[in-house]
Amino acid sequence: MSLLLQKRQTPRADINVTSLVDVTMTVLIVFILIAPIIEQGIDVDLPKASATRLEQPEEPVTVSLHGVMEHGEKKGVIFVNEQRMNRVHPYEALGETLAAIKQKKPKVAVIIRADKDFKYAAVIKVLDVVRGAGITTLSLATQAE
Repeated sequence: MSLLLQKRQTPRADINVTSLVDVTMTVLIVFILIAPIIEQGIDVDLPKASATRLEQPEEPVTVSLHGVMEHGEKKGVIFVNEQRMNRVHPYEALGETLAAIKQKKPKVAVIIRADKDFKYAAVIKVLDVVRGAGITTLSLATQAE
């Protein structure tokens, strides 16, 4: 009879979350410390690189993006080899010139040379024009360190 009179112990329903809170706080602190670095990025000087010159079977076409002073204001000018592109519509003229060169030399390569202070958006636009002309072999020229 004594067995029936004893109280039954109920199972414990609480969970120990101390270690979970410790891990969560550690991860939160790591993200707080790393987030400003991820947002700001690293300041790099893109035009400099060390690389070897690639051997190419044909003479490549050079597309130069150069900043010149005109009427007291700095403007960007695009050249193909030494030929200056149209001032009013330089990207259209560049596309037509590169398409004509592609017709003559199907395996032509393009080297893009840009001043380091030239707008990045303009360099990307030139890359799009080169790709639009059907030229797939291209390089970006950099200054050796």
